[in-house]
Amino acid sequence: IGPWGCGRMKEHKIWRQTAVLTCANAITRGAGFVLRVVLSRMLGAQAMGVMTLSHSAHMLFITPVTAGLPLAVSRITARHADARALRAGRSLVLRASAVLIPLWLLLAPLMAYALGDLRVLPSLWVFTPCLAVLGLSAVYNGFCYGLGRAWPPALSEMLEQALRFLLAAGLLLTLPQASVAWRAAMPGVATSIAEAAGLVLILSLLRRETASPPDADYAALRRELWRLSLPLCGMRLLSTALRALSGAMIPRRLVISGLTLAQATAQLGMFQGMVMPVLMAPGIFTGALAMVGAPAMARVEGAAQRRLAVRLLSSALICGLGGMAAVRIGANILATWVYNEPELAGMFILSAPLTLLFAVQHAVNALLSGLGEQRQALTPALAGSLLTLALLHRWTALPGARIAGAIRAMQLGQSATLLSTLGLLALALRQSKTPD
Repeated sequence: IGPWGCGRMKEHKIWRQTAVLTCANAITRGAGFVLRVVLSRMLGAQAMGVMTLSHSAHMLFITPVTAGLPLAVSRITARHADARALRAGRSLVLRASAVLIPLWLLLAPLMAYALGDLRVLPSLWVFTPCLAVLGLSAVYNGFCYGLGRAWPPALSEMLEQALRFLLAAGLLLTLPQASVAWRAAMPGVATSIAEAAGLVLILSLLRRETASPPDADYAALRRELWRLSLPLCGMRLLSTALRALSGAMIPRRLVISGLTLAQATAQLGMFQGMVMPVLMAPGIFTGALAMVGAPAMARVEGAAQRRLAVRLLSSALICGLGGMAAVRIGANILATWVYNEPELAGMFILSAPLTLLFAVQHAVNALLSGLGEQRQALTPALAGSLLTLALLHRWTALPGARIAGAIRAMQLGQSATLLSTLGLLALALRQSKTPD
């Protein structure tokens, strides 16, 4: 076939996997968006605010075993084409769960107090099983991506989202008189059950493909997985911690600006619970692109890396621009017809640039991971997070800014991070060697 033909075949395989994952993500994100709309109407803005606060803590809880591990497992699997990375990753997740789950249960009351609303406590407790389940799912998904098989994770995600939707809606309809705290916890119960079902499905689909060399050094593989996943995990922890801190900070700063606590919690619920899921909708495509792009970058060198990077970044840019335009044009429709909250229109219009920033950053992070440059990206991520927090603390408390100040702070912080990581990516690609 020749090198040109091999390169074209590899490229076609990347886009084919991306198409499969994009279709699956479109279905799951679509169901998730419908679930968000249903929840917003059934729960109300205050309960959505409580659920959003708990969600930020949930993400912080699961990040150590879900952030960088799938990409690390996929990279090693792509190199060896066997299940050694799967077994090492599974062992790593179980060991981490044995430590983190008891710690989470003990610290949940303190976390609820730190978030500023004790009503999040039931939501924190019911989410506990998700650490082990989501960690194992992440390892198996990474294994599939490393082998170039996108269907098992896609089917698993579709099952999870369908069950989550049905269970959450069923619980809310069955228990309409439950308190705000327990109504906000019902989606967490649905998530735990749905994720367990998705894990069972992917285990059944892969039961014949998990054989590993008997002489594999799993201790060394665990260390390598940890080394590869730590930088991306650190970046995700920073962004998740930022979201948790901003979720706790925004209501308090809004109260200082002159709003009541109920009004401030409702504003948080509208922005993070209703607006943010729409802004991150391009992740349907860029998330799939990231999962297949990172191992693909690890397989090629030199000029092939640069060509692949240009194509992936161009695709993410087009997707982000389209998403930003759609949010701006459809702001009134989303606010009045979908959410039945007319004041959301202004939030959508003001927040639209975040759609582009999130989409491109997703692709940049995946490319840096594929090049093995995750660690260098920690510094700009930290700097951008600190800038966001500082501006958010200042601007959200201003009576003339309020939630608009928080949105502007996020835009500036995300822009700073993106520009810095793009510079790192350009430098890494320039230094890559062209193969002989």
